[in-house]
Amino acid sequence: MTILTQAEFDGRVLKAQAALAKTELDAVLVFSTESEPAGVRYFSDYWPSFETAGVLIPRSGAAALIIGPESLTFATSRSKLANVVQTMDFRESSQPDYPGSTHPDWKKILSSFGIRKLGISGFHMFPYTIMMNIAEALGGMQNISNADALLRPVYMKKSALELECLRKSARISELGFKAVLEHIKPGMTEAELCGIATEAMLSGGAEATGYPVWCCSGPNSDQAISRPTLRKVGTGEIIHFSIGAKVEGYSSSIGRPVVLGKCPEELRCFMQVGLDALNMTFDSMRAGVSAADVAKKVHGYIIDKGYGDAILYGPAHGCGQMECEYPFLETSSDYVLEENMTFMGDVFLHRNQTGFRWEDGLIVRAEGPAEELSSYGRQLNIIE
Repeated sequence: MTILTQAEFDGRVLKAQAALAKTELDAVLVFSTESEPAGVRYFSDYWPSFETAGVLIPRSGAAALIIGPESLTFATSRSKLANVVQTMDFRESSQPDYPGSTHPDWKKILSSFGIRKLGISGFHMFPYTIMMNIAEALGGMQNISNADALLRPVYMKKSALELECLRKSARISELGFKAVLEHIKPGMTEAELCGIATEAMLSGGAEATGYPVWCCSGPNSDQAISRPTLRKVGTGEIIHFSIGAKVEGYSSSIGRPVVLGKCPEELRCFMQVGLDALNMTFDSMRAGVSAADVAKKVHGYIIDKGYGDAILYGPAHGCGQMECEYPFLETSSDYVLEENMTFMGDVFLHRNQTGFRWEDGLIVRAEGPAEELSSYGRQLNIIE
C-alpha cells in the first residue's frame, strides 16, 4: 500500500501554479537527473534512469512530464502526469542518434504550451547545450530565468503524507544500522558492511537506498562525503556509517560512529561532544526560532569544548525527496523555522584524519521540541 495519492500530486502542481501566477513567467521547467531526481519525482513520481527528465508546469492547465526517447513505457507506468512528451535532448549521455526519430524539439514543445518566458528549476545542474537549445527556441537567454527560489516555498513545508513517508524511511533506515551492529567485526570490509545495511533496508521495505550508503573507517572517517572501499575495519578506530532508505522518493538518514574493541579516551571525548551537539540541535529547533541562532548556539558549544577547528558545516540541513535538500541551517541563515519543515540534524566533526557524523531526521513542530524521526543507536556505540 502506497502512502502518496494522486490528489497529493495534483495539489503540488496547483501550488507551483499559484507561485507562477505571481511572476511574469509562462511556465517553469523542473529538471532532474538519475542521481538528483527530487524535482521531477516530486511533481510526477517519475525517477529517470540513464536519461534525464523534466516536468513542464504552465501557468494553468495540465503539466507535462518530458522524457528522453527510450523511457516511454517506463515513464507512463510510473508518472502521475497523464501528458508525457519525448524529446531527443533528454537522451542518455552517450548521445545515440536514434535514426528516424520524430520527437519534437523545444520550439515545438514550448510553442504548443504558448510559452515565451520560462523559468528553470534545477538551474545550476541544467546542461549548457540544452539551455542553448531552449534559448534559441524562445528567442534568447533573456527569456529564461532561474526558478529555484520560486519553488522552494512549495517544497519546504511538508504535507501529512510526506511526513509519513519520512517516518517510514527512518524506521527502515534503523533496520540497516541494526543489521550492522549485529554483524560487524574486525576484518570485514567497508563495502561488505554497506552491503549488510543495504540488504536489510531493501528486504525491510525500502525501494532503494536514499543515497549510496557508506562506511568510512580509520583514516577514511575524515571524509564528510565518501564511498566505501575494500579497506578492512579494525579495532580502536572510528568506523563511521551513513545509512538511509528511500520510501516513495523520500529519504532520511542515520549517521553513527562505531568503535570496535577498546576505545581511546580522546576518541570517546571527541564523539561525545558531537553527540551532545546533535542533541542540542534537536532541543533548539522549534517553530519561530531563527535558524542562524540555532547554528550559532550549537557551534558555540563545540568551540567552547575545544573542537572549533573540527567543524565543517551545519548543524542541520533540509530533507525530503533528497536526504540533503534546501535549506541548510548555518550561522549565516536568514530564515525562521516553521511547523512541518523537515531537517536532518547533521553534526560532522573531523581533525587529524579522524572524523564522524551524528545524524537523525526531525520535524519542526508548532509547539515544543522537534519530533525525532529516529533515535535508534544514538549513543556511544563501543563494541568490545
